[in-house]
Amino acid sequence: MSDRHDGSGIDLERELAHHMAEHRISRRMLLEQIAKVGAFAALAPIIAACAGGAASASPSAATTAAPSSTAPSASTAAVATATPEPTPVPSPESDLFIYNWDGYIGENTVKDFEAKYGIKVKYDKFPDASTQITKIRSDGKGGGYDLTYPGSTDVAPLARDGVVAALDLSLIPNIKNLGPTWQDPGYDPGNKFSVPNYWWTTGIAWNPKKVKGDITSWANLWDEAYKGKLGMLSDQQEVFSAGGFRLGYKPNTTDDAELDAILALLKTQKPLLRDYTEDDIGDFIGGQLWMTQAWSGDWVQMTYDDATKDARYVIPSEGAIRGSDVMVVLSGAQHPIAAHLWIDFNLDAEVSAGNSNYIGYMGPNLAAQQFIDPTILANPNLNPDKGVYDALAELVSLEGADLDKYTKRWLELTS
Repeated sequence: MSDRHDGSGIDLERELAHHMAEHRISRRMLLEQIAKVGAFAALAPIIAACAGGAASASPSAATTAAPSSTAPSASTAAVATATPEPTPVPSPESDLFIYNWDGYIGENTVKDFEAKYGIKVKYDKFPDASTQITKIRSDGKGGGYDLTYPGSTDVAPLARDGVVAALDLSLIPNIKNLGPTWQDPGYDPGNKFSVPNYWWTTGIAWNPKKVKGDITSWANLWDEAYKGKLGMLSDQQEVFSAGGFRLGYKPNTTDDAELDAILALLKTQKPLLRDYTEDDIGDFIGGQLWMTQAWSGDWVQMTYDDATKDARYVIPSEGAIRGSDVMVVLSGAQHPIAAHLWIDFNLDAEVSAGNSNYIGYMGPNLAAQQFIDPTILANPNLNPDKGVYDALAELVSLEGADLDKYTKRWLELTS
């Protein structure tokens, strides 16, 4: 893909990689989209970008209307006026269309919501993030759904592209139940577009039947004894953060010298890997991987299969990434009030705890902890102690030249 477009000197391969990284689109997502709509339609946004197409409108401008207000003039300021009535809470719609992970909600949450509010929930499930993002981006405004659950690192690009709407936090009073850390997260300051639902870490999963000894460090993923059975996630920021932790660098670094050092370290690992996997759960359960970089939630799902029910997981000693899955209202939502009500309902302390107790994930809801199963609270993989927690870091959404720094090196690593 080194041909020039209209003689402008733009490298289409680089532009494609940049577009995929900026919009958090994997190779599998792109291929699925091509299969559905054809190559021309799927690649049209990249071609338009290469040709200098118009920039997208600001999400905030597209999804919110600025309130109008008129300051009283000097001649009218002294005139007594009646105290306005409080703005009534709008009535929710009678339906709600939700798109969520399979098995990612409490056993009774949907039916309890329906019974309490008289709202009929249409609840569809997706098997992986690639399917989810492809669907909600299919029309640029949510693919017909009102609410979905992306990862925290997807919030900024989805908001920038107008796929998600700004939240009306006045309709979500239970947001006060979030712990302080989660009320102003780095990926979405002030929870303008999202509310955290569950949180997770990125660490190492391994099969103790195949891997001997204890795993404690990112260095274990460079162990030549397991050549061909090691995996890293197909996610450039996650992979570079793991290498950075080994070298003592902060995640999200944009220092060229540090990124070059990380790249050199990752190049020594590449011959040992089976792959940069897009399906760590399937590859692990299938036996192709014995040890892999993994999200803590993926590790939980690995233990559901009889073949890998003894799978173990560790947050490496050098530090790790902390992220969250969030609830967002989609910009094309036909039932936005019901969607806000759903978010508020799931932030109720007992409802939130019921969700965590059923699926085994810790949530960011501080008020819910009194109702969470003690065995979940005591699991250091799901609820690490303060010392480990404080060493965790959030990934940020990279933009522009900073994103290019990662994309250029990622292409060099994976080509």
